[in-house]
Amino acid sequence: MNRIDAILRDPVFPRIKAAVIGATGLAYYADKDAALAERINRRLSDKPTLGLAAYLAQLAGEGPTGPEYQALINELTVGETFFFRYAEQFEALCAVAIPECLRRNRESRLLRIWSAGCSIGPEAYTLEILLKRHFADQLRDWQVSIVGTDLNASFIETARRGVYGNWAVRGLDPAVLSECFDRQGDLWAVKPRFREWTSFSVFNLVDGPLPNYPRGLGALDVVLCRNVMIYFDEPTRTRLLDNLHEVLVPNGWLVVGHAETGQQVNSLFTPVPVPGATIYRKPRPGCAPAAAPMAAQPAFIPPTPTEPPPAAEPKPPAELKSGEPKPAKKRSTATDSAARLRATTAKPTPAPLPAPQPPASSPAGNPAVADGDRAAALDACIALAERNRLDPVVHFRLGLLEEELGVGDPIAAFKRALYLDSDFALADYHLALAYWRRGKLAPAQRHFRNARATVAAHDATELVAEGGGLTVAELRSMIDLWFSGEEP
Repeated sequence: MNRIDAILRDPVFPRIKAAVIGATGLAYYADKDAALAERINRRLSDKPTLGLAAYLAQLAGEGPTGPEYQALINELTVGETFFFRYAEQFEALCAVAIPECLRRNRESRLLRIWSAGCSIGPEAYTLEILLKRHFADQLRDWQVSIVGTDLNASFIETARRGVYGNWAVRGLDPAVLSECFDRQGDLWAVKPRFREWTSFSVFNLVDGPLPNYPRGLGALDVVLCRNVMIYFDEPTRTRLLDNLHEVLVPNGWLVVGHAETGQQVNSLFTPVPVPGATIYRKPRPGCAPAAAPMAAQPAFIPPTPTEPPPAAEPKPPAELKSGEPKPAKKRSTATDSAARLRATTAKPTPAPLPAPQPPASSPAGNPAVADGDRAAALDACIALAERNRLDPVVHFRLGLLEEELGVGDPIAAFKRALYLDSDFALADYHLALAYWRRGKLAPAQRHFRNARATVAAHDATELVAEGGGLTVAELRSMIDLWFSGEEP
């Protein structure tokens, strides 16, 4: 019998397993006994006479902050990471989240960011590089804080040194390497000017109290917690998400790993999709947590045709029967909006965008949805649409719910909303997304353009109808990402 088999058969092994998972929250190892035993064996390799009972006593005696416990944690956690990992998420921060933070905090001139589970530090340093390369002028005289934390003390020591091998900087543009790193033989050291805002400390996401203002973990504008929750069980994930929600300011931003999305996140945050990524926004008090549920997008930007198709006058959708009354008045067509944008003379003051609706009327705020009864919520939304055939908001919300659940015909619902209100910017935006998800790129681009034309005439600080606190400027930024390289 080899040493790992002996560890697995030892009656003390389940007690060590329970103690380690309880102290670290690493439920990833709950059904991976062989992997856990292999890592314990690494720690015992230079202690051949130490049995599991004595090892458990040592761990219990020193506690999770003790040297041997930390050494075992070092074996259990993953340190593989690199600069600008999942570049699409950093692009989303650069295009949408950071500009919103700068507008929101222009009076306080404070920006606070947390890299939770930062491993050996590239994520935190990437944030400082991004901020200083793209927002240097806007952040002049600001107080910026980027805090990186990890359970693994040796990772934090590596992060503080800021020196990395070729693996961590692979794929970086040579200009970025030259600007941001000093070559030290076969290693790369982050230059001092890209380390001024960043600090690191050991912190246990499972046991550490949050908010934790002495560590700078409170009133945060942005939190990145990527590929951390995959190691936790569901109760721990739920508790952590509640804590992350608590440490963020209203309208603050959360970035999680691609495998960490789902209803738990959507129940607390509003998903904001951009090409290749979805980031999450904490709603302001009084706004529905998931007023506009949206699915994550693959890393793909639709190709741009050489000649933009004309924006056609919306036609009545098929389900609007000929005998039904038509809306008394439409404010303007998408074509009219585009024409106003092209005019060289002074434009008249635009009609105000419709005020955001109260959260209680949102399908996402329906008690049936909160209880997980999605079918009942859909039935209720369909019934509401039947009773309010001329209300564009009701049809828009039906489209959102159908798209989220993957049922019905969300395209028809969004079209109906636009027929009733052709200036409904988010309906155009979500109709474009729905077409794009189905591979229909030409109509997708047409409706992205329509949405862009609708918001172009409005003040950047106005709130977008049904946007859960989304401003015109933020929606513009989201739309512009779909026109990479295209002229305005």
